[in-house]
Amino acid sequence: MDTSQHGGKFPNNLDAGAEFIVLLLKSIKQCTNGIIPRYFEVINEPDAAWKYISWNTVIDFHRIVAQKLKSQFPGIKVGGPTKNTEVSGSDKNDFRVWGFSRQFLDMSLDHLDFFSFHPYNFVVVEGNNYRWEGMNEARLVAFMDTVENYAYQKKGHSVPLIISEYGLAGIRGMDENKASPFIDWAYINQHISHMFTYLNYRHVVDLAVGFLLSYETYLGQASLHYSLFHGDGSKANAAKAYQFWHHVYYSHKFLRIDSSFDNKERKISPLAMGNPDNGDIVVLLQNYDRSQARVKLNFDHHWFSPSVGISHCHYLNTHKEPVLDEWKSVHVSNGYVTVPADGSCIFVFHAKYNFQNVHTIKEATYYGNKMIMGIKKDCAICIFSCASCTYAASANVNIQLLGNVQYARLRVGVSLPGNSGGNPVPKTVLINNHHVTSYYQLFEPGRGHEGSRWESFEYLVPANFLHSNSNEVKVEFNQSGGYVSTVALVIGRN
Repeated sequence: MDTSQHGGKFPNNLDAGAEFIVLLLKSIKQCTNGIIPRYFEVINEPDAAWKYISWNTVIDFHRIVAQKLKSQFPGIKVGGPTKNTEVSGSDKNDFRVWGFSRQFLDMSLDHLDFFSFHPYNFVVVEGNNYRWEGMNEARLVAFMDTVENYAYQKKGHSVPLIISEYGLAGIRGMDENKASPFIDWAYINQHISHMFTYLNYRHVVDLAVGFLLSYETYLGQASLHYSLFHGDGSKANAAKAYQFWHHVYYSHKFLRIDSSFDNKERKISPLAMGNPDNGDIVVLLQNYDRSQARVKLNFDHHWFSPSVGISHCHYLNTHKEPVLDEWKSVHVSNGYVTVPADGSCIFVFHAKYNFQNVHTIKEATYYGNKMIMGIKKDCAICIFSCASCTYAASANVNIQLLGNVQYARLRVGVSLPGNSGGNPVPKTVLINNHHVTSYYQLFEPGRGHEGSRWESFEYLVPANFLHSNSNEVKVEFNQSGGYVSTVALVIGRN
């Protein structure tokens, strides 16, 4: 094919290029006796080839390929744009980078089946200290909400998300080409901690695939760090990332779980499940803190009071080596369990609880009619006195039928320039002129080291604050500048 217009990197004739992909899928179907991939991404990280392929060409090619594949292979799900780590900076420079995702969604919401991207982190090592930069929990949730809010505005419903790669992108401050158990641990840690976020947002995340390979040597030791096996076939350290999840089964049912709305950054990410086969209760805890954490497990109305159980924990030991400590007996004192520093634990309690007829809560998320709202002076307050100025952004969230609300939360994304010196924590948040004051802030360890601060806040909302149809959300600050990227009401009903 002629590739002269794209520096030899891409076909000039997009239709011919799409036909080539059809031939690829036909070959796969023939060689597998009729099996075709369930999901198909058209191009891997096309934004990395921006020198050769315009973004309009990328969008057009996705549309043409999707049309051809769907006509030839009914049932296949086609998506993209499989964006690379640049998505972590989508809010920078007044959301300029987000514009590329928005432009793609303008096409894909009509012609494709899912939106995909690659959220990665870096670990930065400085002496005996380290920190994570990139797609940490707060920034990751804020980006997913931005995608979903845009889909909600355009189509009135969510768009499925595929995380086709995620994990650790690299190490800064250490030589990746030297064997290091610490680097091995960093890959394992990011695989596990990111999965906590995806499972908590399972209503929109259809699939998440960690970037850990079987055995890879093309980068030397640097690629051996993310290899699951050694050359002789024995398990490498990275295999612990998958071994950790062996204690969770497809038959498990998710249970509702909340964090404390204590107006602080949340350092413990929780999940809870029930095993309908034997009545076990499974509690999963991710500790983002550098200190060991004692976590209180509160079961509403004391429907269960654990005393003993089994724990499976992954953590970095004092020798800076990754440890997966499985099948360890644990005694629960006054409801407290212990999670290692920067560690992950699965606690299994033999409750013999009957989960077959457990009460089901249906959860739905409703987004505001506006997004990426500039934080500006509230003229209604400031018109008479500049000394009492308030800076705000507001949107309306439409809930057509309120129903029997069991719980409600408000999630707010806030982005400030990294050098602004402003406080991203809202001064006041109002829903229908009612103040909501109890919140927690999602984990963001990169603040102060990145080009922007993109934070996510979860507020507890009393059900009687809400209305059917229009709900006005107003977020106020002490300073102007920056954006409220999204507001979302999460409603749980019987």
